[in-house]
Amino acid sequence: MRNMNRLTKNYIYNSAYQLLAVLIPLLTTPYLTRTLGTNSLGIDSYVLSVVQLAEVLGTLGTNTYANREIAYVRDDREKLTKTFLEIFLLRLVLCVLVVFVYVGIALRSEYRTVFLIQTVTLICYFFDISWLFIGMEEMKPVVMRNICVKLLVTACIFLLIREPDDLLRYVAITASGQLLGDLLMAWQGRRYLKIEGIGRLNIRRHIRPVLLLFLPQAASSLYVLFDKTMLGLLSEQIDSVSLYDKAESLVKTPLVFATAMTAVLMPRIANEFAAGHREKIKELVQGSIDFMIMVFLPVTLGMAVIAGRFVPWYLGEAYRASIVVTRILSPVILAIALSNVSGTQFLVATKETKVLTISYVAGALFNLTGNFLLIPLYNERGAAVTTVCAEWLVTLIQLYALQKRLGSLHLFRNNWKKLAAALAMLLLIVPMNRLTDSIWVVLLQILSGGILYFALLLFLKEKRLIEALHKFCARRGVGE
Repeated sequence: MRNMNRLTKNYIYNSAYQLLAVLIPLLTTPYLTRTLGTNSLGIDSYVLSVVQLAEVLGTLGTNTYANREIAYVRDDREKLTKTFLEIFLLRLVLCVLVVFVYVGIALRSEYRTVFLIQTVTLICYFFDISWLFIGMEEMKPVVMRNICVKLLVTACIFLLIREPDDLLRYVAITASGQLLGDLLMAWQGRRYLKIEGIGRLNIRRHIRPVLLLFLPQAASSLYVLFDKTMLGLLSEQIDSVSLYDKAESLVKTPLVFATAMTAVLMPRIANEFAAGHREKIKELVQGSIDFMIMVFLPVTLGMAVIAGRFVPWYLGEAYRASIVVTRILSPVILAIALSNVSGTQFLVATKETKVLTISYVAGALFNLTGNFLLIPLYNERGAAVTTVCAEWLVTLIQLYALQKRLGSLHLFRNNWKKLAAALAMLLLIVPMNRLTDSIWVVLLQILSGGILYFALLLFLKEKRLIEALHKFCARRGVGE
């Protein structure tokens, strides 16, 4: 019961932060698209994609590895401290090597100044110790840190960013926010560690498992991040990067709730795996899959329907080309939600790095080939088509492996009720596109579609929804 309470609290904390992570971009993105414009934001998106690629390739997968290793030893403070220091020192060495290479690339770029400012962001990625708290299932410090930093950065954006020439100022603000967050996290993390008497550190013992986990991480980054990098390199207009990036951000915004659930469940599954509780793992994975399909199937369909009105209203008329990109990208919502379960929650937690590597390499090869062929012809639309195909290829490979290892998981057989409710929702909201061109129509579509979908699930007695309502009512009863 205590473990379940901790799991629930962590999910609430993480969901609260993820909700803020949704609301803040909802406020800042329309402002930035209208003040900085497609060209400046295209430069920012391109440079940041290179920074993130350098971070993923440079950290060698230590973020996810560290989450798992801390979860294994969190009940022994001495082992916890030793593991933390070893991983931190390994990341420090990697940071020096990566920054040296990155600065060399930055000095040769036409966007040199933006690259150099983002060096701060790159260094901060290596010094971020949120993996300590995630592995210990202590989400509150991470959430509070991120909330404070995001609010401060948001205030600075509205106060200091006024025109397209403020790009450098905008990049400096976001980099400074990352630095402040790391400093706050380091101050909070010291109370969990016991430095005295930890013995000799052995960094080398982490290198092989880190490299094994690095392969799927590196392959994953190629098709997640390299779209924007390749757009910047292969497209004739840097604006294409921004048109794609903002559509992708819009499509992936709802997935913050999937990420919140994954951040909470992965350490729990890793802990159950270390204890040998196979049936408990199966129960957690099955519940997570059912939840993802229930929530993100209607979101996937709904995003494609409302894009025509919502994108130009939200991003501005300069981003009207992003409507088609948003519609093309919408299927990745369900694909990524499911791969959160199969990949990060299960395969990472249970050290199935071989399957992860196969799935991500397959996705990366498909993505790279598709981008080389389609971006020169169709720019941001070509990148979007390739991304959708790559994401579903990865997800299907992982789900197949999941089924093989856990046995008779009901991945789709029991989800006909969700599909029926989602199709009924479409029959209601698609004809509304013929109504007046107003944001109020979009709000009506979201509200009425959501009500109809969940009402039908209740009528059909959908198991997971009823269970969630029972738990909510039980907690309310106890609280009162």
